Amino acid sequence: MKANIKITALVGIAFLSSFAILTVFLDMYSAGLLTTEKTILDVEDIFDQNPKHATLDVLRNFSGVSKADTININSLGFRGDEFSKIKPDRTYRIFMLGSSPMFGYGATSDETTIPGFMQKFLGKTDFGFDIEVINSGVQAIRSDTELELVKQKLITFSPDLIIIYDGWNDLRSSISPNVIKENWESACEIGNENNFDTVISLQPIAGFGSKKLTQQESEYAKMGESFSKKPLIESLSVYQKYAKNLSEINICTKTIDLRDVFDNEAETIYSDQGHVSDQGNAIVAKSLYNAILPIILKNKEFNIFENEKDFDSLTTSMYDGREIVVNVELLPSTELDNKRIKISTYDNTYNEYVHNVTYFLAISKNNENLLSEYFFAQDGVLILNVQPNNDPLIKVIGEKQYDNNAYVMPGSKYTVEMFGENLTSVTPLQIVGSIFNTDGIYTFDTELITIDSRDNWVYSLSGFHYEITIGN
Repeated sequence: MKANIKITALVGIAFLSSFAILTVFLDMYSAGLLTTEKTILDVEDIFDQNPKHATLDVLRNFSGVSKADTININSLGFRGDEFSKIKPDRTYRIFMLGSSPMFGYGATSDETTIPGFMQKFLGKTDFGFDIEVINSGVQAIRSDTELELVKQKLITFSPDLIIIYDGWNDLRSSISPNVIKENWESACEIGNENNFDTVISLQPIAGFGSKKLTQQESEYAKMGESFSKKPLIESLSVYQKYAKNLSEINICTKTIDLRDVFDNEAETIYSDQGHVSDQGNAIVAKSLYNAILPIILKNKEFNIFENEKDFDSLTTSMYDGREIVVNVELLPSTELDNKRIKISTYDNTYNEYVHNVTYFLAISKNNENLLSEYFFAQDGVLILNVQPNNDPLIKVIGEKQYDNNAYVMPGSKYTVEMFGENLTSVTPLQIVGSIFNTDGIYTFDTELITIDSRDNWVYSLSGFHYEITIGN
């Protein structure tokens, strides 16, 4: 009996000792004493960012829920790779700002955060300039602190676009709809004053949209609490007011309500009431990408039609009440002889690229036809790599789809035969032969065969004419 009591006592002491050691360890860990990441970012007393600062995060990492070891914090305190304080030439810089969902809590890597996916999506298009997406998400931040971060720090990095992803933390902090609206408007005013675009988006929350929640997500919605420990679902009407106020803001470049972004997703997306999986991050990033693409294209410094002062000198055509313009430009190349041609179709009415474009392209010189061929670009942007030589037989290298026997731009989905499997092209399009091999004026005449959808055939969008001069 005494032996059993003694064993029990020893076990109890061991447990308490282990708990005490664990507590000390976690306190030291959260304070940054066991990592070189202590107080990496200190912005005028706005916040300190340490990716392993939260005890709960550490505990979850032990259980395998969080992947804290995959988090990289650069020397400027932001998640991701290093970037220069001074923006490089020919670079369009985007900051994506928000709390832990934007920071990427729960993401399996830096690349599977919302900014990580955004960089990936934007990287699929050759804009003729570099695009840099910087993750400036900060765990536990709110709209008021974000505003200070924009004022005191982000503007010093010469942003071209700031995307703010808000709602959850402000709601949990009982920030009134009018106050968060004022913070959003103030952020946009800073953008207007400092010549950068600002996009405000309202983030999704489990139970606050029309998504059919899985059983697990339903539990998250029920368990979600404000910082004062009240059920957050009781604040649904307040969040609806957030959305209404957001729609009334007219001084921002764009506002986006993302409450319904997961409504068509049947599987589990949320990992708690506000954080989401890698798949969820990809869905959010894609929605934001679709919204900001026209903003990038209209940018004054990096206009896609940088060879032209305006659209007046370009051939336009009307389709379904939309003014359609096709532009051809010779992109800068690091190779002496090889050339890169960019052909893009733009909706001048709605200020956006036209997608799923099949081009019929005819290239001639001195009224002699050099090439007549079909090309397809899912995002509407066609990049042709030209390797000039004196061979009169001009060859096109690339993958072909069944529709119109068109060569396919890399990254575009296509089928190789009728009713065949959808594939994604990976082969860069090359033109080899006597194009650009001698000086002179090369004429590009373009007709659009499909737009908007691969199945939407049009026969009235022709006569797009462009000339490129090689040499003097």
